[in-house]
Amino acid sequence: MPDGQQAAAQPTSEQAPAQAPHNLMETLGCRMLEADAEHVISELPFSAAIAQLTGLFHTGALLALADSAATQLCMQNVYAGGVIDDPARFPLAIQLSANLVRNTNQGSAIAEARLRHRGRTMLVVETSVRDAQGRTLAIVTTTHLVLGGAVG
Repeated sequence: MPDGQQAAAQPTSEQAPAQAPHNLMETLGCRMLEADAEHVISELPFSAAIAQLTGLFHTGALLALADSAATQLCMQNVYAGGVIDDPARFPLAIQLSANLVRNTNQGSAIAEARLRHRGRTMLVVETSVRDAQGRTLAIVTTTHLVLGGAVG
């Protein structure tokens, strides 16, 4: 660092904003619209903060949306009401496969996750991500492993 310059102070946890996001979905601006044991629907509004260099949705943001919707669906099947009561049974994603069909920089991306397989310790979820006009942006399949006990 050149003479006479000081490093900017890093905020401590006491100085952090009271409303700071607690997880990736909050950071991205995602919100869950519906959730039950059959399906989960989540929405991610487009913003410059989650755009790739070409100005479209960043693929990582779309995949995070799909993975989070799928994980929430698995949680609805593992835990009563989808609320974690035993972290050892959290449905860990162990595989993700994605087909990226198109992209947009308008409106919101909507993910709908549906359960395709429910075994004793494994769940397979297919999540379609669509734009506000219903056009497919991505089709994502995830496999989730439930350690520490059988699926509810």
